[in-house]
Amino acid sequence: MKLNLKPITLANHEVLLQLMQRIYPPAYKHLWINNDCNWYINSQYNLKQLTKELQDLNANYFFIKYDTKTIGILRLIHQKPLRTTKLHRLYLDQAYQGLGLGQQLIQLSYDIATDNLSTSIWLEAMDTQLQALNFYKKCGFKIVDSYTLEFDLILDQFRGMHKMTKQL
Repeated sequence: MKLNLKPITLANHEVLLQLMQRIYPPAYKHLWINNDCNWYINSQYNLKQLTKELQDLNANYFFIKYDTKTIGILRLIHQKPLRTTKLHRLYLDQAYQGLGLGQQLIQLSYDIATDNLSTSIWLEAMDTQLQALNFYKKCGFKIVDSYTLEFDLILDQFRGMHKMTKQL
């Protein structure tokens, strides 16, 4: 089985929206009031937001493909003056977790960041998502800061966030 990245374009908007409607709720709906994550999905994956994100020339936005199946997304933002890259989004269908794909995707992220002259990579992770935190720690990320997320409709107990970084 082969893992690869396919750039997301405006023409892929419906595919992106449908993918996120399929893979986001099983993992994250418990974070939201009444288990309703539609507000978040619609705010982050609408056509206007996608257009804005694709206009950022310092970012890469990919579908994650496993053989012919689209199983997730990856978005990286290169902060060139700071020589760092933000791993902005990494969502993977739960059915494909535990296969070592996450580590391959992190390595691909390191490679892309290095190609963009970054010397570090960073991300933000919820302090209650222990599986994700442990995965990122296993990949060498360290917690460097914490803050409170200010999203509408998210339950208070899930607002804690960690900023994590790794030197490349």
